Amino acid sequence: MQEGRVLGARFTLLEEVNHDIPGIERHLAHDGRLDRLTVVDIVHLVSAGAVRKVATRASRLRDPRLARIVATGRDTVEGRPVTYVAIEHVPGVTLDEVLATRRIDPRRAMAIVGGAARALAAAKAEGLTHGFVRPGCITVTERGRVVVAGVGVDGEAGAQAGIVEQASEEADSRALGEILVRALTGLDRGESTADDLPDGMPAAGRAVALDVLTGAPPTTLGALIDALSPFDARALVGFTAAVETLRWIPRLESEHEAQAAREAARLAQEEAERLEASRQLIASETLEAARLAAEEEAAEALADPQLQETMRSAAHDEAAEVAETPLPGTHSRPADKHEAAFDTLEIMVADQNRVRERGTWELVLEALHRRWPASAPITHSLERARVRAESGGPLNGSRVVMTLAVAGIVLAVFVALAWLAQPLSDSIVIEPARTIQPRPVDPAAD
Repeated sequence: MQEGRVLGARFTLLEEVNHDIPGIERHLAHDGRLDRLTVVDIVHLVSAGAVRKVATRASRLRDPRLARIVATGRDTVEGRPVTYVAIEHVPGVTLDEVLATRRIDPRRAMAIVGGAARALAAAKAEGLTHGFVRPGCITVTERGRVVVAGVGVDGEAGAQAGIVEQASEEADSRALGEILVRALTGLDRGESTADDLPDGMPAAGRAVALDVLTGAPPTTLGALIDALSPFDARALVGFTAAVETLRWIPRLESEHEAQAAREAARLAQEEAERLEASRQLIASETLEAARLAAEEEAAEALADPQLQETMRSAAHDEAAEVAETPLPGTHSRPADKHEAAFDTLEIMVADQNRVRERGTWELVLEALHRRWPASAPITHSLERARVRAESGGPLNGSRVVMTLAVAGIVLAVFVALAWLAQPLSDSIVIEPARTIQPRPVDPAAD
């Protein structure tokens, strides 16, 4: 049936909702006369008149625990007759929505089943039975009231569809007992055992559940009510808001436990990775801070004038000590260390290397090593500087060349002076320059 269709000049169809009885098309509708939301069942069964007849009888029921039938009627839609039943819309949560994913604690489960049994007992007092009791026809309102819908109508429609037997009080009582077991265990009666029942439940409720599991449930609604008594209807106040806190049914509980374990493992792995990254970052920052601190201390030490003077004094003393110490296997140094004619080439090279002076970098490293003797990088750098400085080098020939050059110049000067001191030969005639004229003799001068 299309949305917006009006039935009986009163009920405007809003949207179609799921219904579990074949041949019944259910819609949410707006009641134009009462200006409120209503449930409208459109009957497509062969014996639609029988359903309407039972609905008319049920409309006389006025118990607040039973969803009231507002109206029944027939209308013509696109040239075809249509039978409909309008039922009171009860706001709240239906039991099939809850039991699809959750199981209910014993106190609330007994209150729901006991309240439904009392509602059906009121209908039985008027000569009507439900005939198709199931979780989908039981609603718990926001205030905790248990309301049963479909008295008479669902049983007749289910029987015509072939999904239920003839309606009876015994069938209603047995169905409520099976709903109790499912609410407590999260399993159907054929799948559950006594071990699935929760611990600590009241003795009355446990006895009824065990009777259902053994195939001997109460056969009347009164016996069921007595077996569950006393149950507290006040336990259902706030039930709609507490549904999300109820335990999962076993199937979903195992899935959620596995998912929770996976999530916990993932979080633990992320936490371990975060801690490892933090440790590495801290270690790197610590090493960098130590290196910077060492460099700052070294710079401060080098900037200390007293330390610089100490370094220079130590360097001068060590150089003097080295200069005064003769080489092993040699005699005392000659008076003139540049007399290369009396030294062999090996002695000259050894002498040149022995009297070397340490460079500035080596002095700096030695000062740092005295300040931080346990520092491995400073010790290693100092050893490398000493190895490079102490490695034998070739003969320094600049002094020899200088000596030979000076001797050559002195020899040339002596030769020139000796040549100038000798007299000229008689064969050498020096003629006057032609441009010089003889001066005439003045007689008066005499």
